[in-house]
Amino acid sequence: MRPFAQDPTSDDLHHLAARGLSEAGGPRPLLLRVLTDLFVMRPIHSYGESRQFAEIAHRLMADATQAECDHTASVLCHHPAAPPDLLDRIALKGGEGALLLFAQCRALSTPVLQDAATTGEATVAEALARRVDLDAAMIATLAARDESAVLRTLARNDSAPLAATVLQRLVARARLDADLARALARRLPHRVETLGLFMMADARARALMIARMRETAGESETLSTALEHGAETALRRIEAMAIEGATEDVAVALAEACHCDAALARAIVADTGGEPLVIALRALGLRPEIVTRIFLFVDPNVSHARGRVSALARLASGLSQKVARRILDAMSGRTLAPVRHAALHDQTARLSSARVSRTQSRAPRSMMDLLKRPA
Repeated sequence: MRPFAQDPTSDDLHHLAARGLSEAGGPRPLLLRVLTDLFVMRPIHSYGESRQFAEIAHRLMADATQAECDHTASVLCHHPAAPPDLLDRIALKGGEGALLLFAQCRALSTPVLQDAATTGEATVAEALARRVDLDAAMIATLAARDESAVLRTLARNDSAPLAATVLQRLVARARLDADLARALARRLPHRVETLGLFMMADARARALMIARMRETAGESETLSTALEHGAETALRRIEAMAIEGATEDVAVALAEACHCDAALARAIVADTGGEPLVIALRALGLRPEIVTRIFLFVDPNVSHARGRVSALARLASGLSQKVARRILDAMSGRTLAPVRHAALHDQTARLSSARVSRTQSRAPRSMMDLLKRPA
């Protein structure tokens, strides 16, 4: 018998291959490694040669060390003639080589991949989440797992398309996982589902989220900085809180006015980027110049950040109340329907004074009411 007959290899290697077929061959250290290296010397093998190699390798795996199996996995992972059944067996054996196969090998069978995604160990599922050829069913299966590492890896995989239902599930988990939130916001800031992660997004992702919301709202021009409808007394009071450095009072007033959780309001006020506070204040209808003064006093360090003041001022001037409300709703976990509770109205709406009067008379608790308490 001449294994891999067309291979220009030595008689010693042929002898080793022949021993692999013998039940009386005794201990066979490193034989699997040697045979595998022999097999991959050529990129193309006939079906008969591949089956012969698989038969020998299957017999040798019982005596092979983990290092041998890992080596076999690494050199066969991308080989076009590698026997799929042998790759499946190596993958199920575990080890670093198996993880490589789960992450990269396209010859693994669908049942093996599906079982690994459903019930495999976390390290195996994490390896699967790195694959560039994941289909919708596999992605949904991985996204349904509980391990944070698996979800983060899936979120960072640009080759894995995330359907709306899958992304919603990941976003729900991301509210309690900052790393997952940052990964999703960085990768998909244009998707409406990730808008709820605005607080945990970086500056670039926040800017893209805002731009996307402006686009969906049909806004393209910089908005007017003229006075908006609202009570000057209420505006002066919240500004006074900031000037006095009463950040906790600002957070309390913000939570009540925005109808959001107190913890979220504190996080908005404490955020070092400044964008969440600009969003919240604009959602309440405060004028851009007052918004600018407020975030300067709430965090004096902002004034020392080169270009940061200008960037936040431009954001306040270019952000409509409508878009700001949508982002705030998403941050609060509410739907993206228009907010109805705020009494401070946007200049861009240009309501008539009669309509403003009727709207304010209907509001049971407005920003003005909340902030008219004695200083």
